[in-house]
Amino acid sequence: MRMQVTHHFDADVDTVYALMADPDFCMRKYADAGATDIQIDSEQREDGPRLVARRKLTVDLPGFAKKVMQPTNTVVQTDQWSAGDAGERTCRYSVEVHGVPSRIDGTVTLSPDGGGTRQDVQAEVKVSIPLLGGKLEKFAVENGVKALDHEAEFTAKELASR
Repeated sequence: MRMQVTHHFDADVDTVYALMADPDFCMRKYADAGATDIQIDSEQREDGPRLVARRKLTVDLPGFAKKVMQPTNTVVQTDQWSAGDAGERTCRYSVEVHGVPSRIDGTVTLSPDGGGTRQDVQAEVKVSIPLLGGKLEKFAVENGVKALDHEAEFTAKELASR
């Protein structure tokens, strides 16, 4: 199932990118979203920074999902940033939830937009559980959109405080 979200930030691409690729910012962002046991490993690669974030998340599961999932899971997200075309920055990311046969693969593109930055997030969500996979994918996309909107609000506040 496909997910797509767009946000706008009142700062230039380089400023937004520097914030989003900062492990300390990511720690604050994940903690603000309710994550616990957050660990972030980062390394500078030739094409840009690579961040691997491990965190525990608790979600309010719908009844049908409680039979096959636990509400608290370890999530591992890998972000690989690189320069894009015409002043853009691109992040290819993947998310795995331990204990759930699922995967999210996507991109974040930061591009100039009227003196600010446009953030386009696209992802493909796949849950491999017979009979429930489609329902769980829909649930994951709905929660993912809410989480991305929350992260965008947090990011905008951090940018405004600089």
